[in-house]
Amino acid sequence: MRQLWLAAIIAIALAGCGLDYASDCATVDLGAGDSAECTMPGYTDRAFDVRVPAGWDGSSPLPLIVALHGGGAYKGAGETVTCPGGDRSDPLCLGNLAVARGYALVYPNGSGSRPLRGVRTWNAGGRSNGFVCGFGAACELDVDDVRYIEDMFDEVAAAIPIDAARVYATGISNGGAMTHRLGCELRARFAAIVPVAGTNLYADSGGACDVSIPILDLHGTEDPIWAYAGWPDKNGGYWSGADETMENWRVRNACAETFVDEALADRASDGTTAMRRRWDGCAAATERIRIEGGGHTWPSGNQYASTGTIGSVPRDFGSELILDFFDAHSL
Repeated sequence: MRQLWLAAIIAIALAGCGLDYASDCATVDLGAGDSAECTMPGYTDRAFDVRVPAGWDGSSPLPLIVALHGGGAYKGAGETVTCPGGDRSDPLCLGNLAVARGYALVYPNGSGSRPLRGVRTWNAGGRSNGFVCGFGAACELDVDDVRYIEDMFDEVAAAIPIDAARVYATGISNGGAMTHRLGCELRARFAAIVPVAGTNLYADSGGACDVSIPILDLHGTEDPIWAYAGWPDKNGGYWSGADETMENWRVRNACAETFVDEALADRASDGTTAMRRRWDGCAAATERIRIEGGGHTWPSGNQYASTGTIGSVPRDFGSELILDFFDAHSL
């Protein structure tokens, strides 16, 4: 089984190590279609990017998506990994689809080493009850990334008005695991979450998570980086699997044990198929897309390394399904 540090190395190669030239969000005059890089007061080298939809009238509160990069990457890679061929001008990128629907987006930075600005991780929790500490230095140093995201909202609000009833989180890998943790700890902020290729190490290992929140979880069955079924690492710790994580969300969201499965249209000859499951009777929508043959990848996103290294990108659907889920939920 490949270890998650491999994903970090790949992400570094993918993301690059560009320097930050950020401004105080309070001094940024964002208009329709603009983007900016904003500093985070009190945090060293953790600027975030913000994008505003072109159709914005300049005053109405905007729905907001928080998009979290994977482990070992940085904020720019949080968008690139969602783009076909890694082309950030492609209209099928998560961000481009989102702004076309009227969403604003923020791409935060995990914590990392200043000399290697592309090497960042999120403290997605774990460490208890035999589970691994996920992920890397951020978890080992117990970085308060939940507080960082909370403080980031204040900075974003200094630049644009936010529709507090329509704030969402998504992310891949370590960012997906952090998305689960945000759903647990910042339920009052987020209307729904969509983790990709990452499980809920925080709650599965015993972290406090007594909330109900709409969730759509995406995970490939042939993910060689974050195994669908979970696995023990070489040091004896345990990574939870996708089914384990979703069973725990089913219980928290007060769903019945029954469900409806729907096969998604097999539109591409990519070696993958997808099955969407919706549990019955839930207090909050609880859904998963199990991607048969899918790898450690974003649907219709970038094949950022060989299939032998990260598995296959599913092409039957893309970020539009994530946005459809967000569209359907508000606080």
